[in-house]
Amino acid sequence: MKKLINNINSNDTRDFIFLIIYGIIFLNLYTTFCSDIKYFRFFAPEFIFFYGFVGILIYGLCRKMTNYECILTYCLMLYMTIKEYIKLLRVGRYIDLELITVNEITIYIKIILLFSLLIILILMYFLEDKYSEIFLNFETYILMLLSVIGLLVILNSNHMFVLYVGVELQSLSVYILCCLNRYSVKSVEAGLKYFIFGSYASLTLLLGISFLFLTLGTLNYNDLNTIFNSSDFKDNLLVHFALINLLIGLFFKLAIAPFHWWLSDVFEGSPDFITFFLAIIPKLPMFYILYVFYTSFYVCFIFYSYILMVCGVLSIVIGTILAIYTVKIKKLLAYSSIVHMGYMLVALSLNINISIAVAFYYYLIYLFSTINLFSIYLLIKNTQILVSGNITDLSYLKNSNKFLALIAITSLLSLAGIPPFMGFYGKLLVFNVLINVGNYIICLIILILSIISCVYYIRLIRFLFFNDKSEEYIAFQRKKSVYLYIFINILFFINIIFLFGQETLLLFIIRLFS
Repeated sequence: MKKLINNINSNDTRDFIFLIIYGIIFLNLYTTFCSDIKYFRFFAPEFIFFYGFVGILIYGLCRKMTNYECILTYCLMLYMTIKEYIKLLRVGRYIDLELITVNEITIYIKIILLFSLLIILILMYFLEDKYSEIFLNFETYILMLLSVIGLLVILNSNHMFVLYVGVELQSLSVYILCCLNRYSVKSVEAGLKYFIFGSYASLTLLLGISFLFLTLGTLNYNDLNTIFNSSDFKDNLLVHFALINLLIGLFFKLAIAPFHWWLSDVFEGSPDFITFFLAIIPKLPMFYILYVFYTSFYVCFIFYSYILMVCGVLSIVIGTILAIYTVKIKKLLAYSSIVHMGYMLVALSLNINISIAVAFYYYLIYLFSTINLFSIYLLIKNTQILVSGNITDLSYLKNSNKFLALIAITSLLSLAGIPPFMGFYGKLLVFNVLINVGNYIICLIILILSIISCVYYIRLIRFLFFNDKSEEYIAFQRKKSVYLYIFINILFFINIIFLFGQETLLLFIIRLFS
């Protein structure tokens, strides 16, 4: 017996201890979330995702995982989670509990969220420098998944305390992700700025939640909706103070004017893939919460719709003006994000089924166009040594791959709203909804700003094809660049399918929100 004990390797003992801890965590999670079998199928995707996250974390701490193993296990876990969500949609039965809820809209948003994360992980594996600090750190992937878990908690929340827990879980992970480049002053500055402004937004959100509970005695969404529709709390100053703080906190998280100051510096200073992550992942869940709050609480007060309308128009104005004078691509994408969030907010402020559907349809257009444009930018920056992150770097692409340049042009024209691309139909629907409700002045202002915004998008196109100052050829040094081209081309053809099937998709979104 003593010989047997002596022959046991210390690494095997450590693995055995971690296996026991893993089993204990599994049993606790199972008894906590799945003790009642009738609720298991509703939370099976989250259980798979969270349990897979804990398993990968423990395995990564136990023995060093290679980058290939990390990407493979994460993609497999995301695939299994998306598959379970699709099964849940086929069942067609949802629940509404005291603290959490599962419905058809949130399931579709989760599928979009996980699909976007899957794209980011694949691009990170192909494009990120294999010797960079971000690629070699196992914690990078863990923090990304932890942030997505926070977003899933936000989407499942039916109670404001659960919402706050999800917001903090998502934010704390992103604070660290922004400053992963420890030797870059800009990266540390971006993480610090995001921490300061994010903390202020979280405190404002918590202050609104506290005053709402102090006044009404409940934080459940359904109970609050019933109270606001059937009581005399509409004239209570504490209630208005709470609602304004909730609105400010959400505006900070969505970078809506006048609470947008931090976005450009955070985008510019963060690592490229973290900027990519921030540009597409947290937007939709936070906008969905704004939609839930507005349709449940703020709809009882007419002047809040004017606040949303003014902030939406102000976002379009500020984002358009600032984008004209910037020369950095990541800052340009930050200002473009502010502008497009303004369009979505204007559509949401009208509070009719068609306008709410148009807002979420507009986000899908922004999502696909941004993924295409950002993937090409990362391809240029990670295969050419001399790039500086300026818009002039796009001129390297014209002599190396005409088809990728064409994809970049279609994405830019879509974001600009030039027909017949996807972005044109999104803006056209926003204008159509504004005209139908009689907001002609707002429609005219946004139309003029949309024409002005074409200036900086067309300027990017000029550098793509009509800039004669650079005749350099991009020397693609990556062995897997062929697979990357195929992946980017697949994303482009998804956009084409999206373009021709947009009427069916819009009708589906209208039915979903009706």
